[in-house]
Amino acid sequence: MKKEFNPFITSLYEGPEHFCDRKSETQQLIDYVENGTNVTLFSIRRLGKTGLIQHVFNQLTEEKDTICIYIDILPTQKLEDFTNQLATAIYNIFPPNKRLGKKLLAFIQQFRPTISFDELSSNPTLSLAKASPIQQNKTINYLFNFLDSQNLKVVFAIDEFQQILEYPEKNTEALLRTHIQQLKNTSFIFCGSNQKMMHEIFNSSKRPFFASCSNMQLDFIPTTVYSEFINSKFTERKKAITPESIDFICEWTKCHTFYTQFFCNVLFSKNLKHNDIKDAHEVAIHILKINESIFYQYRNLLSEAQWRLLRAIAKVEKLHQPNAKDFIQNHSLGTPSLVTRGMDALLTKEMIFHNSSVEKPYYEVYDKFLMRWLQQH
Repeated sequence: MKKEFNPFITSLYEGPEHFCDRKSETQQLIDYVENGTNVTLFSIRRLGKTGLIQHVFNQLTEEKDTICIYIDILPTQKLEDFTNQLATAIYNIFPPNKRLGKKLLAFIQQFRPTISFDELSSNPTLSLAKASPIQQNKTINYLFNFLDSQNLKVVFAIDEFQQILEYPEKNTEALLRTHIQQLKNTSFIFCGSNQKMMHEIFNSSKRPFFASCSNMQLDFIPTTVYSEFINSKFTERKKAITPESIDFICEWTKCHTFYTQFFCNVLFSKNLKHNDIKDAHEVAIHILKINESIFYQYRNLLSEAQWRLLRAIAKVEKLHQPNAKDFIQNHSLGTPSLVTRGMDALLTKEMIFHNSSVEKPYYEVYDKFLMRWLQQH
């Protein structure tokens, strides 16, 4: 018997019918692209920025003269890695048995590429022969110009763009900015989850990318919108879910996209005709149980003071003033200076994030399942 498709997607992109909202953000990105405007998309992790990019690409590729390319450079550590990712992405767009693909392959072959195949996707991966920084510069320039010269509209999304700040080649920003500003038919979407680093790249007057892009901030999906989405997906498949259950899900996950999707995915997979609050509670307990070993590993990565501070943040959920006297005393956190150092450490390790896009900025635990687990310990 064929297993029923689970409409709550936790990875990749399965089409617009399984994508929740983001209508205004989708249209705004499309408008930017169609007007040739480069965009910086800021978002904390697991809030759905990659899904939004794929959703936009899904609509743009309906136009036959638009090429959409996505790369995630978080795994890269140097300019050479970036060049290989760029070459691989373009190579996969233009099959080598087609005219443009043959032209691209002829150029790439001078670098004696090693072609391997990804075990999961079966897509080819290119690794170019080691070259000097000057040669890598020329290679990147050629690849971008190759795309730009095909009389096609090209949209290039580079995810986790802040990673370039970690490269040993400290001129990477200037190098990329120089090449990108010369392109006429190519627009870029620069995505990043480290707000501090992304703001440094694009909003500092001392940096090459300053004032080169329009900024977009991806926020949480409103509870009412997510509630309607959850109810509709259950109803479409002739499964009932009580309003009380939906309210619990949205509150327990704080409508943080990945955690909400994961929760609903697990609940849906129970294959119940009627889903009530008792079923939702059981799923919550199950999720915490299967993640408990990971949570204990987190504790081993932190000092005792940092772990105590993280637990305190989880208990208040939204922390507006870390050095407030009541917060420090109620949770036995020591001195304000100790808390300040702890906050810096938790931010660096991305255990917490600072939401500065609201009227009253606050700190919150990144992992919503960890937050709920900490509240019980």
